[in-house]
Amino acid sequence: LLLNADHSLRLCDFGFACSNPTEGEALTDYVATRWYRAPELLLGSNHYCNKVDVWAVGCIMGELSSGEPAFPGESEIDQLYVIQKTLGGLTPSQNQLFLQNPRYAGLKFPDMSRPEGLHLKYGGRLPKLGVDCLRGMLVMAPP
Repeated sequence: LLLNADHSLRLCDFGFACSNPTEGEALTDYVATRWYRAPELLLGSNHYCNKVDVWAVGCIMGELSSGEPAFPGESEIDQLYVIQKTLGGLTPSQNQLFLQNPRYAGLKFPDMSRPEGLHLKYGGRLPKLGVDCLRGMLVMAPP
């Protein structure tokens, strides 16, 4: 993590980095190491923004607080499952991406209506403010 003069936080692993797109330009969905990849990337979206970096920072914060990866999926589908176990099911628009993605043809998730929640996962390791910060970063469908 890097902090610049105007206090903007930046990730410093540039292995999958890309530049900001021009308006309407499609991006590749294969960016970021799997454990730090936001749901929209795992679902194959090629229209995303810097919120995927905020997600990655949230994953790193969770890992630093517990000593273990926040979402250690063994494959892309498992990654989505592990995320949903903590944060809850996909949004309707994410579910549509999932159903349209040929990588996931014929697959479905179990009921995710009762997620573990960040408070249970990190409540003993982080103060309430830290868990609230994670909750603001690890958003299934960022605005």
